Amino acid sequence: MKFLLVDDDERMTLLISKKVAPYGDCGVASSGEQAIVLFRDGLSSGKPFDAVFMDIEMPGMNGHEVVKQMRAIEKEHGVDDTGAFKLIMVSGYSDTKNVCKSFFQGYADAYVAKAELKDKLVEELKNIKLIN
Repeated sequence: MKFLLVDDDERMTLLISKKVAPYGDCGVASSGEQAIVLFRDGLSSGKPFDAVFMDIEMPGMNGHEVVKQMRAIEKEHGVDDTGAFKLIMVSGYSDTKNVCKSFFQGYADAYVAKAELKDKLVEELKNIKLIN
């Protein structure tokens, strides 16, 4: 399994990495632009990311914009819905607007509030059948 962790807060990527490292390899991006480069490189090399953990609020390009571009890159590479990466939105926001936007426009598989990461992340990954 291969994961891409995208957050401008290094503490968050370290926390997520500690939680998911037992299940696969982790790549880390501290900006949306960097995430897109890593994502495209993974697809081009034939080693795509199985899941992306995306923060919403980042300087420059926000998480929703990054996901939109990643989904377009998948289409460019002929990836259909069954082969698409699993998207886990990780955010300090828990308002209805951001949650709905993540699920309906970004096709998120899960949404975990940063305040609940320690307790809920692994459970949520099991719920979406990303890990056992």
